[in-house]
Amino acid sequence: MPQEIWFGKYRVIKLLGRGGTAKVYLAEHIKLNSLRAIKHISRYNPLYKLQLREAQILKDLRHPCIPIIYDIEEDEDGSYIVEQYLEGVTLREYVEERNCLDSNAVVNFALQLCGLIKYLHSVKRPVLYLDLKPDNIIVSDGTLKLVDFGSAMFRDEAGLCAEHYGTIGYAAPELYGSDSPDERSDVYGIGTLLYFMATGRSLCTVDEKSGHVDFIICRKKLKRIISKCLRYDPSQRYASVSILERHLSAIMKKERNFPHKGSSVEIGIAGAQQRIGTTHMCFRLCSYLNKRNVKCLYVEQSGSRSLRRAAGRYFGPEDDDGIIKMNGIMMVAADRMQETDVPDFKAVVRDYGKLDIANRDQFLQSDVKILVLGAKDWELDYSEEALELISEYKDVVFLINFVDGRQFRRAVKSMTAGNCLRIPYEPDPFVLPKDKNSREFFRELADLCFGQRSNGHEKKTHAF
Repeated sequence: MPQEIWFGKYRVIKLLGRGGTAKVYLAEHIKLNSLRAIKHISRYNPLYKLQLREAQILKDLRHPCIPIIYDIEEDEDGSYIVEQYLEGVTLREYVEERNCLDSNAVVNFALQLCGLIKYLHSVKRPVLYLDLKPDNIIVSDGTLKLVDFGSAMFRDEAGLCAEHYGTIGYAAPELYGSDSPDERSDVYGIGTLLYFMATGRSLCTVDEKSGHVDFIICRKKLKRIISKCLRYDPSQRYASVSILERHLSAIMKKERNFPHKGSSVEIGIAGAQQRIGTTHMCFRLCSYLNKRNVKCLYVEQSGSRSLRRAAGRYFGPEDDDGIIKMNGIMMVAADRMQETDVPDFKAVVRDYGKLDIANRDQFLQSDVKILVLGAKDWELDYSEEALELISEYKDVVFLINFVDGRQFRRAVKSMTAGNCLRIPYEPDPFVLPKDKNSREFFRELADLCFGQRSNGHEKKTHAF
């Protein structure tokens, strides 16, 4: 095409590509003698206003793997977004040249993707990308660059849009239904890219099931991660990209990410109300950690003295340091903690009982904060009150108890929390997880416990 001059400063070199809503040109900034990519959005396209949202989103993003917006121009034909030009090939071209990638390459690229998407989810006004596909990713010297934010939207606007746009075979199922997308929609998108990199093929979905995941030739752990990302029901996927990232990182390590000798993780567990299963959950977690060779101490922080009464009735006298042993778990009341050598334990699980204003500050000082919630109609008031007490903290893990899958999905839809899990039913708190769902629950909970150790807080509200 002839080299036109646009807006008196850009010399158009060639057409780079076109999509359903825009064309992208390579151009040279005449004065600066540097290359730019110019995305032309036609004013006559029915999605014209929707596509302009891309510029609004990109203008405040600063990440080395996201193109910089230099300028926005308009004329009678439409709008022109002037971006940083990123050299390289698309991920689709990169994979097709090799047929597929080996597990190490897949994990390496996947971790880069997680870092990018985690950044979008954590900025001041979080962004959902929603259209992760190999054509929207540039591979440049082994580094992934994310382009084309035409389907992206701000997280707080996701429930306001009547329609969402993504690419069939890559976009999450909820984008085509009545449910609002959230961070787990991007988890699904990452899963489709993992599938594509491992197989060289796009994903086909049939009757709410991902096709051919079992036939991927890759490491068993990676296959399990891909399968979890691609669950049709968002509540069964990883709750956040951060959790997915930790599972991918674990593949690169010889040992699981439990604390090293000499360190101790403080895990605080509280409930929204009495008899919601807080103590039961504490015992289950302690049993699981002990059986994974993570020496664990249970601390009765609530002051109920139930532990001491149980010890006198069933377990005989306490040791000199106040510790009793019940079904393999070392236990102590909080008022005897000063006599206990805590550094000997890799995990200290503190049972706060019902969360209230009196124990709130101490609970929030925990390395890991776990809140057990109820989701039945008669429990919602208690859950709302507890959530309000910790509304400024974004690093709380929410466990919903005594619900089935349908009730859990309904509860999660009305929450803005990322780390939200359903407690699998088990009447005996001292046994190992028996089924696949229970094993996945405790693996994920353990990863949260030993990958999340900050006390940072940020204003964020949660509501049913």
